[in-house]
Amino acid sequence: MSVAFHEPPGGVRLPRRVRPELLDALPADDPRAVRSRRDLRMLNRIMGTRSLLLRALDGALTAPPRGIVELGAGDGRLLLALARKRARRWPGVHASLLDMRPVVAPDTVAAFRALGWPADVVAADVFDWLARPYAGDDAVIVANLFVHHFEGERLERLLAGIAARARAFVCCEPRRGWLPLAGSHLLGLIGCNEITRHDAVLSVHAGFSGDELSAAWRRALPRGAGEWRLHESAAGAFSHVFAATRA
Repeated sequence: MSVAFHEPPGGVRLPRRVRPELLDALPADDPRAVRSRRDLRMLNRIMGTRSLLLRALDGALTAPPRGIVELGAGDGRLLLALARKRARRWPGVHASLLDMRPVVAPDTVAAFRALGWPADVVAADVFDWLARPYAGDDAVIVANLFVHHFEGERLERLLAGIAARARAFVCCEPRRGWLPLAGSHLLGLIGCNEITRHDAVLSVHAGFSGDELSAAWRRALPRGAGEWRLHESAAGAFSHVFAATRA
Protein backbone atom coordinates (compact mmCIF):
# COMPACT_ATOMS: atom_id res chain seq x y z
CA MET A 1 0.00 0.00 0.00
CA SER A 2 1.14 3.54 -0.61
CA VAL A 3 -0.16 6.63 1.13
CA ALA A 4 0.22 10.27 0.22
CA PHE A 5 -1.14 12.97 2.48
CA HIS A 6 -0.52 16.67 2.82
CA GLU A 7 -1.72 19.07 5.48
CA PRO A 8 -0.93 22.68 6.22
CA PRO A 9 1.77 22.83 8.92
CA GLY A 10 1.48 24.22 12.41
CA GLY A 11 -0.99 24.21 15.26
CA VAL A 12 -2.47 21.62 17.56
CA ARG A 13 -4.83 19.10 16.00
CA LEU A 14 -8.43 19.09 17.07
CA PRO A 15 -9.44 15.80 18.69
CA ARG A 16 -11.93 13.84 16.61
CA ARG A 17 -15.44 13.78 18.04
CA VAL A 18 -18.51 12.24 16.34
CA ARG A 19 -21.96 13.41 17.39
CA PRO A 20 -25.42 12.93 15.79
CA GLU A 21 -26.38 15.70 13.36
CA LEU A 22 -29.79 17.33 13.29
CA LEU A 23 -30.50 16.85 9.59
CA ASP A 24 -30.32 13.07 9.96
CA ALA A 25 -33.15 13.13 12.51
CA LEU A 26 -35.54 15.44 10.66
CA PRO A 27 -38.34 14.14 8.40
CA ALA A 28 -37.32 14.52 4.77
CA ASP A 29 -40.19 16.93 4.08
CA ASP A 30 -39.55 19.16 7.09
CA PRO A 31 -39.05 22.70 5.73
CA ARG A 32 -35.85 23.04 7.75
CA ALA A 33 -34.47 19.85 6.18
CA VAL A 34 -35.45 21.00 2.69
CA ARG A 35 -33.67 24.31 3.29
CA SER A 36 -30.61 22.59 4.77
CA ARG A 37 -30.27 20.32 1.72
CA ARG A 38 -30.38 23.47 -0.42
CA ASP A 39 -27.64 24.95 1.78
CA LEU A 40 -25.52 21.81 1.28
CA ARG A 41 -25.83 22.10 -2.50
CA MET A 42 -24.61 25.70 -2.24
CA LEU A 43 -21.72 24.67 0.02
CA ASN A 44 -20.72 21.90 -2.38
CA ARG A 45 -20.51 24.51 -5.13
CA ILE A 46 -18.48 26.90 -2.98
CA MET A 47 -16.04 24.16 -1.94
CA GLY A 48 -15.74 22.72 -5.44
CA THR A 49 -16.79 19.26 -4.29
CA ARG A 50 -17.67 18.05 -7.79
CA SER A 51 -14.21 18.95 -9.09
CA LEU A 52 -12.49 17.38 -6.07
CA LEU A 53 -14.34 14.09 -6.57
CA LEU A 54 -13.78 14.07 -10.33
CA ARG A 55 -10.06 14.68 -9.86
CA ALA A 56 -9.87 11.85 -7.34
CA LEU A 57 -11.83 9.50 -9.60
CA ASP A 58 -9.64 10.34 -12.60
CA GLY A 59 -6.58 9.53 -10.50
CA ALA A 60 -8.05 6.31 -9.17
CA LEU A 61 -9.49 4.79 -12.38
CA THR A 62 -7.56 3.41 -15.33
CA ALA A 63 -10.72 2.46 -17.26
CA PRO A 64 -14.30 3.76 -17.32
CA PRO A 65 -16.46 2.29 -14.56
CA ARG A 66 -19.41 0.04 -15.34
CA GLY A 67 -21.28 1.20 -12.27
CA ILE A 68 -21.01 3.90 -9.61
CA VAL A 69 -22.68 3.71 -6.21
CA GLU A 70 -23.01 6.83 -4.08
CA LEU A 71 -23.36 6.20 -0.35
CA GLY A 72 -25.49 8.73 1.50
CA ALA A 73 -26.68 10.08 -1.83
CA GLY A 74 -29.46 12.30 -0.44
CA ASP A 75 -31.15 14.01 -3.39
CA GLY A 76 -28.70 12.50 -5.92
CA ARG A 77 -27.79 15.85 -7.46
CA LEU A 78 -24.08 15.65 -6.73
CA LEU A 79 -23.68 12.35 -8.58
CA LEU A 80 -25.81 13.77 -11.39
CA ALA A 81 -23.39 16.71 -11.63
CA LEU A 82 -20.49 14.22 -11.91
CA ALA A 83 -22.40 12.28 -14.58
CA ARG A 84 -22.92 15.41 -16.65
CA LYS A 85 -19.15 15.98 -16.73
CA ARG A 86 -18.21 12.38 -17.54
CA ALA A 87 -21.11 10.88 -19.55
CA ARG A 88 -19.29 11.22 -22.89
CA ARG A 89 -16.07 9.65 -21.62
CA TRP A 90 -17.89 7.06 -19.49
CA PRO A 91 -20.95 5.92 -21.47
CA GLY A 92 -23.61 3.64 -20.06
CA VAL A 93 -22.54 3.75 -16.40
CA HIS A 94 -25.15 2.34 -14.01
CA ALA A 95 -25.74 4.83 -11.18
CA SER A 96 -27.02 3.64 -7.80
CA LEU A 97 -28.13 6.24 -5.26
CA LEU A 98 -28.09 4.71 -1.79
CA ASP A 99 -29.46 6.39 1.31
CA MET A 100 -31.41 5.35 4.36
CA ARG A 101 -33.96 8.04 3.49
CA PRO A 102 -33.35 9.05 -0.12
CA VAL A 103 -35.02 12.19 -1.43
CA VAL A 104 -34.28 11.69 -5.12
CA ALA A 105 -36.83 13.40 -7.35
CA PRO A 106 -38.17 11.58 -10.44
CA ASP A 107 -36.69 14.26 -12.69
CA THR A 108 -33.24 13.56 -11.24
CA VAL A 109 -33.54 9.89 -12.20
CA ALA A 110 -34.82 10.96 -15.63
CA ALA A 111 -31.81 13.28 -16.03
CA PHE A 112 -29.43 10.36 -15.42
CA ARG A 113 -31.24 8.30 -18.03
CA ALA A 114 -31.14 11.16 -20.52
CA LEU A 115 -27.35 11.03 -20.22
CA GLY A 116 -27.40 7.31 -21.01
CA TRP A 117 -26.79 6.34 -17.39
CA PRO A 118 -29.43 3.94 -16.03
CA ALA A 119 -30.14 4.94 -12.42
CA ASP A 120 -31.80 3.35 -9.46
CA VAL A 121 -32.58 4.60 -5.97
CA VAL A 122 -31.76 2.24 -3.08
CA ALA A 123 -33.36 2.93 0.31
CA ALA A 124 -31.23 0.97 2.76
CA ASP A 125 -28.95 1.17 5.74
CA VAL A 126 -25.40 1.05 4.42
CA PHE A 127 -24.44 -1.93 6.58
CA ASP A 128 -27.50 -3.90 5.47
CA TRP A 129 -26.60 -3.12 1.86
CA LEU A 130 -22.95 -4.11 2.31
CA ALA A 131 -24.05 -7.40 3.90
CA ARG A 132 -26.14 -8.43 0.89
CA PRO A 133 -24.66 -11.16 -1.33
CA TYR A 134 -22.59 -9.69 -4.13
CA ALA A 135 -20.83 -11.59 -6.87
CA GLY A 136 -18.06 -9.16 -7.81
CA ASP A 137 -15.60 -6.55 -6.61
CA ASP A 138 -15.71 -4.20 -9.59
CA ALA A 139 -17.97 -1.41 -8.35
CA VAL A 140 -16.78 2.16 -7.97
CA ILE A 141 -18.12 3.64 -4.74
CA VAL A 142 -18.20 7.33 -3.90
CA ALA A 143 -19.32 9.30 -0.87
CA ASN A 144 -19.56 12.94 0.11
CA LEU A 145 -19.97 14.12 3.71
CA PHE A 146 -20.87 10.56 4.73
CA VAL A 147 -17.88 8.71 6.17
CA HIS A 148 -17.33 11.24 8.97
CA HIS A 149 -20.52 9.97 10.65
CA PHE A 150 -18.66 6.77 11.65
CA GLU A 151 -15.90 6.05 14.13
CA GLY A 152 -14.09 3.13 15.73
CA GLU A 153 -15.40 -0.35 14.90
CA ARG A 154 -18.25 1.01 12.77
CA LEU A 155 -15.86 3.01 10.61
CA GLU A 156 -13.62 -0.02 10.07
CA ARG A 157 -16.64 -2.23 9.33
CA LEU A 158 -17.82 0.32 6.75
CA LEU A 159 -14.43 0.44 5.04
CA ALA A 160 -14.06 -3.35 5.07
CA GLY A 161 -17.47 -3.74 3.44
CA ILE A 162 -16.60 -1.18 0.78
CA ALA A 163 -13.28 -2.89 0.05
CA ALA A 164 -15.04 -6.23 -0.41
CA ARG A 165 -17.28 -4.75 -3.14
CA ALA A 166 -15.24 -2.08 -4.83
CA ARG A 167 -12.35 -1.75 -7.21
CA ALA A 168 -12.12 1.90 -6.19
CA PHE A 169 -13.51 4.09 -3.43
CA VAL A 170 -13.38 7.87 -3.30
CA CYS A 171 -14.80 10.16 -0.63
CA CYS A 172 -14.78 13.86 0.16
CA GLU A 173 -15.19 14.67 3.85
CA PRO A 174 -14.87 17.68 6.16
CA ARG A 175 -11.28 18.53 7.07
CA ARG A 176 -10.80 18.69 10.81
CA GLY A 177 -8.83 21.79 11.61
CA TRP A 178 -9.02 25.29 13.04
CA LEU A 179 -9.65 27.08 9.74
CA PRO A 180 -12.58 24.82 8.73
CA LEU A 181 -13.94 25.14 12.28
CA ALA A 182 -13.80 28.94 12.07
CA GLY A 183 -15.54 28.79 8.68
CA SER A 184 -18.27 26.54 10.04
CA HIS A 185 -19.18 29.20 12.62
CA LEU A 186 -19.65 31.83 9.90
CA LEU A 187 -22.16 30.07 7.65
CA GLY A 188 -24.96 32.33 8.82
CA LEU A 189 -23.25 35.13 6.89
CA ILE A 190 -24.07 33.38 3.60
CA GLY A 191 -27.65 32.60 4.60
CA CYS A 192 -27.43 29.02 5.89
CA ASN A 193 -30.22 28.01 8.24
CA GLU A 194 -29.91 26.88 11.85
CA ILE A 195 -29.74 23.17 10.94
CA THR A 196 -26.84 23.68 8.54
CA ARG A 197 -25.01 25.98 10.95
CA HIS A 198 -25.33 23.48 13.81
CA ASP A 199 -24.38 20.43 11.75
CA ALA A 200 -21.43 22.14 10.05
CA VAL A 201 -19.67 22.62 13.38
CA LEU A 202 -20.27 18.98 14.34
CA SER A 203 -19.09 17.85 10.90
CA VAL A 204 -15.75 19.60 11.27
CA HIS A 205 -15.20 18.05 14.71
CA ALA A 206 -16.02 14.61 13.18
CA GLY A 207 -13.90 15.19 10.08
CA PHE A 208 -10.48 13.82 9.17
CA SER A 209 -6.91 15.03 8.92
CA GLY A 210 -3.50 13.59 8.11
CA ASP A 211 -3.63 9.90 7.19
CA GLU A 212 -6.48 8.88 9.51
CA LEU A 213 -8.63 7.24 6.83
CA SER A 214 -5.66 5.40 5.35
CA ALA A 215 -4.81 4.04 8.79
CA ALA A 216 -8.43 2.98 9.35
CA TRP A 217 -8.48 1.31 5.92
CA ARG A 218 -5.37 -0.71 6.76
CA ARG A 219 -6.83 -1.79 10.11
CA ALA A 220 -10.14 -2.73 8.48
CA LEU A 221 -8.84 -5.05 5.79
CA PRO A 222 -8.15 -8.67 6.70
CA ARG A 223 -4.93 -10.37 5.68
CA GLY A 224 -5.06 -11.58 2.11
CA ALA A 225 -7.45 -8.81 1.07
CA GLY A 226 -5.07 -7.75 -1.70
CA GLU A 227 -3.02 -4.66 -2.30
CA TRP A 228 -4.56 -1.21 -2.46
CA ARG A 229 -3.14 2.13 -3.56
CA LEU A 230 -4.20 4.80 -1.08
CA HIS A 231 -4.13 8.56 -1.44
CA GLU A 232 -5.28 10.98 1.21
CA SER A 233 -4.90 14.75 1.33
CA ALA A 234 -6.33 18.04 2.43
CA ALA A 235 -8.22 19.63 -0.47
CA GLY A 236 -8.87 23.34 -0.62
CA ALA A 237 -9.49 25.18 2.63
CA PHE A 238 -12.17 22.92 4.10
CA SER A 239 -12.18 19.44 2.53
CA HIS A 240 -10.34 16.14 2.98
CA VAL A 241 -10.19 13.63 0.14
CA PHE A 242 -9.44 9.91 0.36
CA ALA A 243 -9.08 7.45 -2.53
CA ALA A 244 -8.43 3.70 -2.48
CA THR A 245 -7.79 1.72 -5.66
CA ARG A 246 -7.38 -2.03 -5.89
CA ALA A 247 -3.84 -2.64 -7.18
